[in-house]
Amino acid sequence: MDALAWVFARYWGYLALALAIFGLVTHHFGFMAILILSLAAFGYFLVFAPVWCCAVTRTGQLCRDNSRGLLLGCHRRQHRWQRVKQTFTPAGGRAVLAAAKSASGLLALVGGVVAGVQVLIATGGLVLH
Repeated sequence: MDALAWVFARYWGYLALALAIFGLVTHHFGFMAILILSLAAFGYFLVFAPVWCCAVTRTGQLCRDNSRGLLLGCHRRQHRWQRVKQTFTPAGGRAVLAAAKSASGLLALVGGVVAGVQVLIATGGLVLH
């Protein structure tokens, strides 16, 4: 049970995304529940999902240390600051795409895009109903 709790604590955003997709496809949840689940999943992929750091090092290569989320850097203070600054520049988009070179980064990127689209769909459904 302890291992299951660890997996849930680390990967809860994927469960929220799966529930939001299930609710959207089967119409078992209302748009408000889908919106809440999608926003939670979107936030998870931006700041909690385990991915590579991908900040540019002094040698010009990408850092391969573990990071949390697509927008945050690794344990190095300079990398965290670099990723925060890159969020608002074209280099930030390249860093997010570079994080997708790993399997976990690709899953986080695809999950973030799907969650973002679901947020738009659920918001549109709330506005139209």
